[in-house]
Amino acid sequence: MRVIVFGATGKTGEHVWRKALEQGHEVTAFGRSVERLAVVEPSLGTFKGDVFDAAAVAEAVVGHDAAIVCIGSVSLRDKTTLSSGTKNIVDALVRQQVQRLVVVSAAGVGESWKQASLTARLLFKTMLRNVFADHQAQEAVVRRSSLDWTIVRAAVLNDRPATGFAASNSTPAKRISREDLADFLVEQLADPSNSRRAISVASR
Repeated sequence: MRVIVFGATGKTGEHVWRKALEQGHEVTAFGRSVERLAVVEPSLGTFKGDVFDAAAVAEAVVGHDAAIVCIGSVSLRDKTTLSSGTKNIVDALVRQQVQRLVVVSAAGVGESWKQASLTARLLFKTMLRNVFADHQAQEAVVRRSSLDWTIVRAAVLNDRPATGFAASNSTPAKRISREDLADFLVEQLADPSNSRRAISVASR
């Protein structure tokens, strides 16, 4: 499958494109500083661009079969990167008839509020309130689309080694390693069980 990864230079994004390559996908990394990635992994395709640049996003998605979105907020005051960037991606995918979309959100958003840890819920109400609101808006953008989407609500991220993941919309979602999250995201590309559904995921 030909997959484009948005947010490919972030900590999660780097795990995602590596996992996708390992599983035999043809991968394009999209980001503002992707030029260094081609040196790290010559078989990785790159597209230098910004998710706020709708024209660049539209050009980048041409020829792909699926997209994984793991963009992040740029600061605690950021209210628009997740929702606005994702809207440009969704619009481009619809125009190019690229149906499969996998998007990283956060456990605690929407009906998953009670799955998040008490600490995460406190942060979402205080210092992370802008990020939380932007995730809510981001999910709304995805849900309104006609795409074959999956929203992956990740537990609090860490850099620990992979231990395996558990996906559920009923059990607590406290923590997940970026490597486990990447495994789950790439798995969703060909798994129809979560089509047009939001699912929470945590490490085992």
